[in-house]
Amino acid sequence: MRLLVALALGLFLISGAAFAAGPYDGNWSGAVQGTGTHCLSGSVKMLISNNAISGVIGLAAGSIRIQGAVAADGSVKATYNNPSTGGESTLTGTISGGDFAGTLESRFPSIGVGCVRNVTAKRS
Repeated sequence: MRLLVALALGLFLISGAAFAAGPYDGNWSGAVQGTGTHCLSGSVKMLISNNAISGVIGLAAGSIRIQGAVAADGSVKATYNNPSTGGESTLTGTISGGDFAGTLESRFPSIGVGCVRNVTAKRS
C-alpha cells in the first residue's frame, strides 16, 4: 500500500512539474507609441505560454501577428514577416514583474520606410 501511495505521489509531482506555468505566462496588453507619419500608434496583445509568445499588434494600417519567445531573464524577441511585401517587424524588450517595455522596429523595403516605436504592456 505504501508503495502505491508513493508511486501515486511521485506521478503527481512529475505531472505537476510538466504542466507548471512559466514565470511570464499570461495575457499581456498595452500600447504602441507612434513616432511619425509612417510610424503610427496602436495596441499590442500578447499571450505568453511556457516562454512562447503569440500576439497581435494593431496599427491603423492593419494588424500584424507576431511569434517569438521569452528568455529566462525576461528578454523578449518576437517577429513578423510578410514575404509578399518584404515588410518585417521585430519586437524586443524586457519583462520585469508584470511590466513589459521594449521597441517595435519595422522595415518596409518596398516603399523605403523604416521606423522604431516604443511599446509598453502589462500582464492582465
